[in-house]
Amino acid sequence: MKVLFPPLTEAFTLDNRIVEVTECRVLFDLWKSEPITNTFGGKPLIDVGGKPIFAELAIMHLFLEDSWEARWLESYGRGQRNIVCLSEWADLPYSQQTECPIGNETIMDMLRRIAELNGGNFNGCWDVLAWKGYKIIFAESKRSKRDKIRDTQTRWLDAALRYGLKPDNFLVVEWEGTIGNG
Repeated sequence: MKVLFPPLTEAFTLDNRIVEVTECRVLFDLWKSEPITNTFGGKPLIDVGGKPIFAELAIMHLFLEDSWEARWLESYGRGQRNIVCLSEWADLPYSQQTECPIGNETIMDMLRRIAELNGGNFNGCWDVLAWKGYKIIFAESKRSKRDKIRDTQTRWLDAALRYGLKPDNFLVVEWEGTIGNG
């Protein structure tokens, strides 16, 4: 179960100017059955449809439920010059995950061009990329009271704005895990 709270804003300081990005808060049911072995460094698990998944994938599923296309973007372990596009997580080590490439060349070109403006790398790329027609959203997952925006993510936002995206193309998703009834 998920509950969306009214949107707020998160302020970012970029080159002595303030940019406000929409922030929403979400309640997810924490996974309470058998744990998986490969938790990507101890990430908490969310129960989505009776399956254990990470918050990034749970956020991705919110977009998919609303007829968007979406991927979890991860640059960890790829030298920051490459991005891995995931649509699921198998209980296997990260190096053995099945990539789900983005077939939309316009979206891929945008990602590459933002990376170029970001010092030639994907470091700080926001967690989830969703698109529907010409609408694009980068969503960043933050667990309430445990995570915060990192400088690299602020730099990615700045590069994307220099590319031509707007603050409306970004969403900070602050989430909390609850013990569900299922």
